[in-house]
Amino acid sequence: MPWTGPTSDRLHRFLADRAGATAVEYALVVALVFLAASVGMAAYGDAAARLYTELSAKVVSALRS
Repeated sequence: MPWTGPTSDRLHRFLADRAGATAVEYALVVALVFLAASVGMAAYGDAAARLYTELSAKVVSALRS
């Protein structure tokens, strides 16, 4: 005997609704972008810091001479 009644109708509407799946997909994309950005910053952060430190030292040296 199939389910009938208001609870069954709500359950069918809930299972047919795809808005939650779309929100989860967007959340996964955001998480992957954040992960990629974090890995990239960790990998190149030290190199960028050294570059700006050297550049700053050269600018200060040029201004003092």
